[in-house]
Amino acid sequence: RYVLALLAKLDATLKQAVDDFDFNTYTRALTDFCNEDLSAFFFDIRKDSLYCDAADDPKRMAYRTVLDTLFHALVRYAAPVLVFTAEEVWGTRFPDEGSVHLLEWPVVPILCGNTELLDRWDDLRRLRSDVNEAIEPMRREKVVGSSLEVAVAIFRDAKDVLPIAENELAELSIVSSVSFEAAVAPQGAYLLHHSNGDALEQTGFTVTRTANHKCGRCWRHLPEVTQDGALCSRCDHVVGAMEGAL
Repeated sequence: RYVLALLAKLDATLKQAVDDFDFNTYTRALTDFCNEDLSAFFFDIRKDSLYCDAADDPKRMAYRTVLDTLFHALVRYAAPVLVFTAEEVWGTRFPDEGSVHLLEWPVVPILCGNTELLDRWDDLRRLRSDVNEAIEPMRREKVVGSSLEVAVAIFRDAKDVLPIAENELAELSIVSSVSFEAAVAPQGAYLLHHSNGDALEQTGFTVTRTANHKCGRCWRHLPEVTQDGALCSRCDHVVGAMEGAL
């Protein structure tokens, strides 16, 4: 829903740029959406579901539906500025559907409550950014090789402050686990911030290396994995179902 709201926002920006003959705004908005909203955010988070969830899992199916919506919009947006590439992309997927340059402007889904959705996710993305910034020194010092090796603890009744559950925040931040602690944050803890940069009610958090083992299929570090290379419960279920279907 959030990415579709971003797509609707992009669509309005591009339409206005076309009306204004504003080539720079058109190309910049399209590039920023692909780089920042899709590649560095949405695709980065959802690749776990695409690669590891069962083929009929509702989350994976929803992701693929959004990917299809994005494809049909982006290939049309790109056609005026990436003429040959857009033609090649369209023809590769739909070889019998004619030229991409004969298509009309896409009709993108407009969802109710887009403004509230965008505001909520601005804060969640800022939160993710705070966590990633705190993890970066651990990478540089080779304490961890991946954010999936990190456990995050958020203090001061975070469950009453943040509009997201622990497991969802762990997935959003691509870390091993997130726990909400009622205690006061220890000295030296990092601070979470609103999207405007203000501290989030002085809510602090810490990042440490997890003690959980690594799943051999999805590479997530989870409590139920008994040793490195063993499968987590999700992967065990998916692999078992695939083997049973063969």
